[in-house]
Amino acid sequence: MNYIRCRIRGFHGSDEPLSLHKVACACYKGFWALMAPVVILGGIYSGFFTPTEAAIVAIFYTLFVGAAIYRELDLREVVKALDTTTWLSGRVLLVLFTATIFGRILVENDVPGTIAGGVLSLTTNIYAIWAMVIGMLLIIGMFMETLAAIMILVPVMLPVAYMVGIDPIHFGIVMICTLSVGFQTPPLGENLFIASGISGVSIERISLRAIPFAIASVTAIFIIASFPALALWLPRMLGY
Repeated sequence: MNYIRCRIRGFHGSDEPLSLHKVACACYKGFWALMAPVVILGGIYSGFFTPTEAAIVAIFYTLFVGAAIYRELDLREVVKALDTTTWLSGRVLLVLFTATIFGRILVENDVPGTIAGGVLSLTTNIYAIWAMVIGMLLIIGMFMETLAAIMILVPVMLPVAYMVGIDPIHFGIVMICTLSVGFQTPPLGENLFIASGISGVSIERISLRAIPFAIASVTAIFIIASFPALALWLPRMLGY
């Protein structure tokens, strides 16, 4: 979609050609930043620390690299980051709290099983079920925060996926991709508001420009759902 729009509008890249030398220089300058995923994932998979402990390691590694190596962090920026993180974490925890209670009520009253039976009574065709699931997730993603939607909908929809033979990893990937479309569609559209705030362009104009990209994303989601190997080859290669 980016390529098509650039061709239509006549956009061109930089006058300076991309070279391996520039890539190598950028990697050299950002070496310590690029090492962060290696340290975090390496520590988890080697057993040095758990995923929860990895978050703490990541924080201290980032602070050390930013303050001691790149010298771009100061106390004022750290306090500002902590303030923003506190606000975001509080919102997420409230969502998790209510979603966990709601999920427990659903399970205790066998709501997921009832919904699964109702869906399967309509059709057992896996492609029709995928179409219904994706359509519902697209609508929900437009109005509900992604984390809350995951916490609430997974206990309801995963039994349906099990009953028709959908791989749980495949289902999870399609679900995440589908809900992420809500970031670029109104009325919730967090990314649209961020882009509007940065660029100063009205939210209405940005929303119209985002429609082609949302269509491209939905097309990609249906392709991923139709061909499970696209999403599962890497997990299977890693033994999952």
